[in-house]
Amino acid sequence: MRPFKNAIVDAVYVIHARRFTDRAAHMKAQLERFEIPFEFIEPYDAETLDTEMQNRFLVRGSELSPAALSCALKHLEAMRKIAARGVRWALVLEDDVILDKHFDEELGQIVEEAERLDHPCTIHIGSGGNMFVPGRALQPGKRIYEANGTRCTDSYLIGAKAARLRLDWFTRNEKIRLPVDHLFNLIDQEMGIRFYWSEPTIVEQGSKNGLFRSEIDEGGGGKSLRRVKLRFWWQRLRKKYIYRLLR
Repeated sequence: MRPFKNAIVDAVYVIHARRFTDRAAHMKAQLERFEIPFEFIEPYDAETLDTEMQNRFLVRGSELSPAALSCALKHLEAMRKIAARGVRWALVLEDDVILDKHFDEELGQIVEEAERLDHPCTIHIGSGGNMFVPGRALQPGKRIYEANGTRCTDSYLIGAKAARLRLDWFTRNEKIRLPVDHLFNLIDQEMGIRFYWSEPTIVEQGSKNGLFRSEIDEGGGGKSLRRVKLRFWWQRLRKKYIYRLLR
């Protein structure tokens, strides 16, 4: 895999379940539009996780669903690839994301600012569950802000150093009991990996805004896509605009 046209990052990985052919087409169309080469992360599909594999990876008594376990294992597979390649910056995307129309331009500016960082970290570039940098913290021209935890795992930048620390933790602990965003939040705090959020956000999550149905999050599953969409936009109004006026 070669860097994309302006060599912003060294690798791009898309967390993907093979059965979601609509999502695969969605991601291919978006990434081709920006001339971004990428690799799907496809091992550990939920339907391939038999009882033996679930016993191997899950904490006994865990209520984590096969879909949630699959997502976590796919992200860890991406960490293995990033660590093995020794990259400075890799971009990890989940297969339901919607890229901003100025995605490549904005990503370039985020990475340019991130080049000043000399410690293991992750940079979350999406709005996740409609989580934004507090208005009082915003500074003109500044694009990344240190935070206390992850946003979500739909879209983030990470380098080989941080990826290896995550893998070291997993090698010692072996078992998973949390969804991947909570898992990485725990790992990163324990391993000294620092968190950053971008502003503006340049990725939106399709299973949060009603474009796709989610098998993992409470916003999907049995809820209608219309209801998910309305809930998403109310949260966006409340958290991005109203809260920023008050905080």
